[in-house]
Amino acid sequence: MRWTMLPKTIAFHTFGCKVNQYETEELRTQLKLGGFSVVPMEDPADVYVVNSCTVTADADSSCRQMVRKLLRERPDARVVVTGCYAERASDELREMSPKVEVFGNRDKSMIAIALGVPTACVEAAAQSGVTALAERSRAYIKIQDGCDAHCTYCIIPSVRPDLMCRPPELILKEARGLLAHGYREIVLTGVRLGRYVFGEPWDFSRLVHALVELPGDFRIRLSSIEVTEIPDDVIALAAANPKLCPFFHIPLQSGDDEILKRMGRWYTSGQYRERIHQIKRAIPDVALSADVIVGFAGEEDRHFAGTVRLLDEEGFSRVHAFRYSVRPGTSAEKLSGHVDPRVKSERTRRIVALDHELRKRYAGRFLNQPLRVLQEAGQSGYTERYVRVRASTAFPEGTFQTLRPTQLTPEGVLVA
Repeated sequence: MRWTMLPKTIAFHTFGCKVNQYETEELRTQLKLGGFSVVPMEDPADVYVVNSCTVTADADSSCRQMVRKLLRERPDARVVVTGCYAERASDELREMSPKVEVFGNRDKSMIAIALGVPTACVEAAAQSGVTALAERSRAYIKIQDGCDAHCTYCIIPSVRPDLMCRPPELILKEARGLLAHGYREIVLTGVRLGRYVFGEPWDFSRLVHALVELPGDFRIRLSSIEVTEIPDDVIALAAANPKLCPFFHIPLQSGDDEILKRMGRWYTSGQYRERIHQIKRAIPDVALSADVIVGFAGEEDRHFAGTVRLLDEEGFSRVHAFRYSVRPGTSAEKLSGHVDPRVKSERTRRIVALDHELRKRYAGRFLNQPLRVLQEAGQSGYTERYVRVRASTAFPEGTFQTLRPTQLTPEGVLVA
């Protein structure tokens, strides 16, 4: 089918990580400069863009369900699918319907042009950078892309294999623009955040230092960063400068050395613990969160118990549990000892319960203390340590408020 008129309304849906969310915003910026009006996903539109994830089988399934729904309910619209699932399994998506237009990660930059946006508008968007994130009170800046770690369970290195880092001058320009538009928290994101390097002078540490030196009342938060890639001077900066949040999300995946080896991870549980201890010694009451994979091939009760013990003993502030599912094309697919789904479900429930307990335990440290809270929509917001604070009255979104919580809630703390 050929279109002779430039569509004028477009809707977006993003699955997956902060990198995907940022890349959707890049595309949204290009299309708005090209004359498109962005509408909610539930509204009629000329084009629907689905930015997909493929980190789990559930992510693939969710994308397919959305595409089927769009084909059924919006038969006259163009349906564009991009992202990691589109990169990994483009034929699966095209087989759903000849109307599905598929652009892998490598081709994302071509979507706007394929929809009729002049090249000049695309180039102008690249120079202006992202200045807003739809329906979000904190902004994301992607500084890096790609991973070459090849953990046995992970498909990402095959769909984002190229290590690329954005020029520091563009990152700083984008940060200035976001601050000028009223954002008070900027989250640095990347597939391997700590691998940022752009020429000899610009490594991750220098970039973070340059960002916190920008003028204004704001804070910088780091997204997920590997335990071996956190520079000492970034830890020291978080201890000394309130603009850098004392919050580190450090993937663990397993607390057992045997399982870590089967996963292809490059550290031991002891090395992980020691780095955590170094961070805690440098930053009192630092917030630490982690990812764990539950039910990896070969995981027995004793292995799982080691993971629970590490998380509990080290006092994490939150934990994200991912139930392991085989990804075709990964080396873990050929491993023996795959865990019964019922066992995976039970272990996942235990990690979720531990997460609730850890959040409550950590948040309790801050009762009856003055906390600086960045307000979000409604009556809640987050501290620099990512403790959720709910107030009895609403404050303007995107403003800092000093609040003194008096009660614990299932999600954080409450200011009565």
